[in-house]
Amino acid sequence: MGSIQDALRRLQIWSRRRKFREGKLLSEFIAMDVRRDILIVSAARIDEGIITGRVRTTNVLYAANNLIPTPEFEPARELHIDAMWHWTGQSWGGLPDGTSIGDHPPELRSDGPPGVENGSR
Repeated sequence: MGSIQDALRRLQIWSRRRKFREGKLLSEFIAMDVRRDILIVSAARIDEGIITGRVRTTNVLYAANNLIPTPEFEPARELHIDAMWHWTGQSWGGLPDGTSIGDHPPELRSDGPPGVENGSR
């Protein structure tokens, strides 16, 4: 039984080394309207299930309609492969702080669509 487990472990390591290469950009939807991009900075600890990457989480509906600016990548940090796609928000995303664009009165939003003043159309 040990040899099967060893073979599976070697296959997992081979697969991870192939998928998580330095400089590669991974992208996955983590909610219906939220995409997470991970730019891999270092894969030196890939055998331990850890990479160093820069993360950007975007609500694509808000960004496509210019309701929020396109976010920048966060500074590089260690990410556990098993947890990097984990989403704790609602199935229909929202803003990165867990709120919705509807939770913010239009007059307080400065990141609205171009040409729209104080939320009026």
